[in-house]
Amino acid sequence: MKTCANCQTSLPPEARFCHQCGALQLSSLKPATATPTWDWEAPLVQQAFARFQERLNERVACEQDETQLPQYQERLYESNYRETVQRRLLQWEESLTISPHQTEQQRHLRELRHLCDDLLDFFFIIHCADINKIVLPQVLLRYQQLPVQEVDLGEMALAFLDFEHEEERLYTDFVKMPVNKIRNAGKAFLFPEREEKIWFICDQSLLGNAKKGFAMTEKALYWKSGLQAAQRVYYHKLFALSKEKEWLLINELYFNASPSLNTKMIWLLRRLSRLLRADL
Repeated sequence: MKTCANCQTSLPPEARFCHQCGALQLSSLKPATATPTWDWEAPLVQQAFARFQERLNERVACEQDETQLPQYQERLYESNYRETVQRRLLQWEESLTISPHQTEQQRHLRELRHLCDDLLDFFFIIHCADINKIVLPQVLLRYQQLPVQEVDLGEMALAFLDFEHEEERLYTDFVKMPVNKIRNAGKAFLFPEREEKIWFICDQSLLGNAKKGFAMTEKALYWKSGLQAAQRVYYHKLFALSKEKEWLLINELYFNASPSLNTKMIWLLRRLSRLLRADL
């Protein structure tokens, strides 16, 4: 037997998640792949394009169908989007003020990561709609360059998750939501702070009683999946987001809504973390 580091529950040696609190058991994680080193004396655009290709591979594996990766790579060249990417990377290079200070260098690489994600967002939505396993609405692109003070985050969350194309029981009007369901969600997984604005509650319980599902507020994502314990992650404290088979790991906690909602949740949390400076 082994013990969960989060809640001290005894678990079988092969357990990947704690059945009590839902925490991922770190001993089950695969060794992290080291980030390639960056040489500020070498050609920067060439290195930046290599980073872009690595990010493309990562995101296809995490968000779409990994077996379709060759089609995405071919589409990058067939669509001539490769030239657009290299032009934008050249603009990024020309904007740099090369500094020996590590903090400044890290800032430049963070900007590069954000640029790669923005370019890939456009690539997936505009050039790869016929390849994508999960449909992504074009409205997501409108949020790319907006600062947080110009964004209605609740409206953005609903746009990213695109519930109109999901078979879920969704509540955004809590005056019309049955009182017993609000009470059940509040007892089961939704524990907001006083005055914390709730954007929506998604009821995923089999009986429609709102005892399982997820909700988002102006501060955090709250959820209860399957037999797991209720969980909460604040957007500004996001530090890890990945896909493991058909479910997500959010700060190493199990989350599973549906295949399509999981992918759209990755996009949404990545955008929220960037807007709120979690810098995922």
